[in-house]
Amino acid sequence: MRFFISLTAVLMSLLAVTVHAEPVAGLYQVREELTSQESEVRDAGLQQAFATLVQRLTGEADAVQSSQLAQYQADPQALISRYGYEGNTLIVSFDPQSVQSALRAAKLPVWGNNRPAVLTWWLVEDLQGVHLISDGQAGADMLHNAAQYYGVPARLPLGDLDEQLLVGADALNDNTQIRESAERYTADAVVIVEQRLEGETLQAQWQLWIGDERRMGQVTADSEATLARDVFAQVNQRLAERFSIKPGEGESFEIRVAGVDLERFVLVERLLEPFSAQLREVTKEYAQWQVRSTPEQLRSQLALAHLNEQAAPLLTTEQEFSDADLNLPEPTRSSVKAAADTQLLYFSW
Repeated sequence: MRFFISLTAVLMSLLAVTVHAEPVAGLYQVREELTSQESEVRDAGLQQAFATLVQRLTGEADAVQSSQLAQYQADPQALISRYGYEGNTLIVSFDPQSVQSALRAAKLPVWGNNRPAVLTWWLVEDLQGVHLISDGQAGADMLHNAAQYYGVPARLPLGDLDEQLLVGADALNDNTQIRESAERYTADAVVIVEQRLEGETLQAQWQLWIGDERRMGQVTADSEATLARDVFAQVNQRLAERFSIKPGEGESFEIRVAGVDLERFVLVERLLEPFSAQLREVTKEYAQWQVRSTPEQLRSQLALAHLNEQAAPLLTTEQEFSDADLNLPEPTRSSVKAAADTQLLYFSW
């Protein structure tokens, strides 16, 4: 198989390209609220920061208990580039390469930096009725902080008149228009939360929608801040189940994406980065990569760029193999046919 790679113009233009799927900012920085700056409290804070980061990246709450991570959980400073304080808030910055190496050595799944934007409809039911926590209102910062703590890129609705009309007591069941609002905010997923007070305890029921796929859960807590964190901890777990990648898992695929301009090329490159994708071919009609993964993971990841899988085009034998290829010596001809037999998935916008 012949590959014609024309990358010079692409590489020179990367800095000028605007890409919609930006990596999550501050993914490897964790903020922990402490009671003091004493050394014992600090050490416990560093351990908690590492546990939080591991869940952010794997979606597994108990992954930090892995025997391969035991030395880092006991003393994570080998993975920390720096830490400091804002009052009694411990701010820990981890080294991404060191952390990723540790997770790969432990054979844990890793959810990359490129993550689906999650539109969050947080509805609070109280004696005055049901109201929406919209962007800029009281409680919005608390929700943003809780989502950031678990690496979920959350967006809140503006809460204008049209959106206020969608607020009701049965939003979890009557949610079609709420889910459709994701397009307005260019969100990839929608979380709908109903919060209410049950006796002395706060309770939240939530649904996560990715297209027509639904996940759900329920949490209870003694404070709104804890409730918000617990909800986004579960949302993190469900999203990571869908988008995290376990090193070496799956099989070899060729991915061909049609209609790739410069902006889309960079977007696909970033989305395929967690699969250690290798660019194989670029033409005027398409770009093609080789990856190792599962079809489900690839489809989920490329759906973030709104790529749709297409049926394979019908090719004749003459189109698959040129006469020159078929006249090659047997060993070379076998390698050509083996490359052609590699599963090829087709995508386009």
